Amino acid sequence: MTIPVEQLHDMLKYNPDTGEFIWRERAEDFPSPLSAIRSFNSRCAGKLVYQEGHKGYRRIKLLSKRYKSHRLAWAIHHGDWPKDQIDHINGVRSDNRIDNLREASQTDNARNTRIPATNMSGVIGIRWNKIIFRWVATIGVNNVNVHLGSFKDFEEAVSVRRSAEVKYGYHPNHGKR
Repeated sequence: MTIPVEQLHDMLKYNPDTGEFIWRERAEDFPSPLSAIRSFNSRCAGKLVYQEGHKGYRRIKLLSKRYKSHRLAWAIHHGDWPKDQIDHINGVRSDNRIDNLREASQTDNARNTRIPATNMSGVIGIRWNKIIFRWVATIGVNNVNVHLGSFKDFEEAVSVRRSAEVKYGYHPNHGKR
């Protein structure tokens, strides 16, 4: 179960320009023993929220449940939980500034992926085929890997791939480091 957005506002203050969260002072009607509320307020209220990392994403533990910080930022700023995924536009998973977040479908989110560390060509969707001695360009469209062609010239393969990214609505940041 997710926390109601109104309760998030009672617990956290979000700075949309920096993406940081600050603990708010807990009221005495908070669902915890009074001694725990007072202890929390003296230790944490007004301080930056410690955010643990998981695969580059920041998370915050609230009422014994971990939440991804970018989803909390969206909910607090927009007043409602996101209906789908939240995409980090610049590809930096820890950058939770509101202007770096957008609601996206799985497909849209995948079309704004950073280049994998295992990529050998330096360009996403381009690989060297050592059997035919050519650069092979591919792109994902509707969960299908589409072959764009085989090329002797690396730059030609890159050009075809970039054109396909535009044609199929990939984000301009797709494949950046």
